[in-house]
Amino acid sequence: MLVIGNLSGKKPLVYFVGLSAKSNCDHLSPQTNTGNIIEQIIHGLPYVTSVKTNLVRTPPLDQKGNLRYPNFIEMEQGWKELQNEMGQMFPNLLVTLGQQVSFFLRSRMGVQPAKPRLPADFSSKIYLSQSEPHLLSVHHPSFIFIYRRKYIENYVNNVVQSISSLILG
Repeated sequence: MLVIGNLSGKKPLVYFVGLSAKSNCDHLSPQTNTGNIIEQIIHGLPYVTSVKTNLVRTPPLDQKGNLRYPNFIEMEQGWKELQNEMGQMFPNLLVTLGQQVSFFLRSRMGVQPAKPRLPADFSSKIYLSQSEPHLLSVHHPSFIFIYRRKYIENYVNNVVQSISSLILG
């Protein structure tokens, strides 16, 4: 059983969880489009400690050495590793980035709806209505960067507001 809830009394701990790592790159590195947007969110949360990680920690590569989507076995292994790590860290909140990682982690944690309906307007109100006390599913930052670039600031503000609402009540 996964225990979530920082028991140390220190700054709240938030885990940002993407799907899979990229080659030669830290998890959710600020040098990537996704990592840059996550950094903007973290900047808006000076009262929290954050961990940036991926469900699948080793970049899944195809036979040509290109990054591919992880398979079910790789995600299951990543889930076991993530559970172990969080069992030692006791985060207050898990922020899942995108539908794939959200669906996988929600189904493993027994959170309904397993596949959240993410808001078209990136509204914090709808993000919160789809959240659980310790789990927040948001659009993947790379989706925002590629398809909704003019909404990056709105997205960042709404994710910050959603996290703040869940952490501070």
